Amino acid sequence: MKAGVLVALFLILCMGAPPATWGRNPDTPVAYITLQQDLVRHGLDKDYVAKVFRDSRVEFLPKVVTKITYLKKERPADYSHFLKPEVVEKGRRFLQSHRPPLLRAQHQYGVAPEVIVAILTVESDLGKVTGRYSVFNVFASLAVMDTPEVIQALDLNRGMMPRLKKKAAWGKSELCAFLSYCRQNRVDPFSIQGSWAGAFGFAQFLPSSLLRCGADGNRDGCVDLFCYDDAIFSIANYLHRSGFKMSSRSTWSKAVHAYNHSDAYVDTVLTLANWY
Repeated sequence: MKAGVLVALFLILCMGAPPATWGRNPDTPVAYITLQQDLVRHGLDKDYVAKVFRDSRVEFLPKVVTKITYLKKERPADYSHFLKPEVVEKGRRFLQSHRPPLLRAQHQYGVAPEVIVAILTVESDLGKVTGRYSVFNVFASLAVMDTPEVIQALDLNRGMMPRLKKKAAWGKSELCAFLSYCRQNRVDPFSIQGSWAGAFGFAQFLPSSLLRCGADGNRDGCVDLFCYDDAIFSIANYLHRSGFKMSSRSTWSKAVHAYNHSDAYVDTVLTLANWY
């Protein structure tokens, strides 16, 4: 993005003095003040919210907003690189080295270890690729993408207002879930990085999925998706809640499809699981 556009965005978003009770730093958009109020109305602690938004690491991400705004339905993803012999062999080694938590997850949730490992393979290369975007900044940016300031600053198509409102509501909901998780587990919100769409951890969960299906696999009192045991148990819990049954192969496809609504994704995961 050109420097002039960024300057215009800063000037438009930062005009006016927000109430002193809300968090702000020199780069905090005015739109974030209303966002903080909305988060508090949804049940988050006011002082906690203000403290987070006062942090110097708060950053508006215009490229993420623009990408989400104009994102079109993509062609079926190419997962063929996951079906190479070296990838399969790496999955087999992971299956052996993490067998204890995988078997415990199978016992508790009734989900095949091979399917869990296949999902970890496709989602994050078994935990090696988890994203480089601040999850907080992704969802905070998306939560204000329907505001007049952002639309004007980024010159977004006003004819797409229904989509902007839908995605902003989604971003706000996920941000609320993310901050709830961080506060409950005493996690620094800015310490977690994920994809440009906000998914994070070895399992690449959204915050709402983490609150709903996150599971403490190593029994240390918190759920950490950057911990293999927790990621394994959380995936197993997700698939279990989506109807996965060991004894009924027909449920496997449906459950994996709930994880990712892509037929190519489902075919790849189940093929890998079968090869393991």
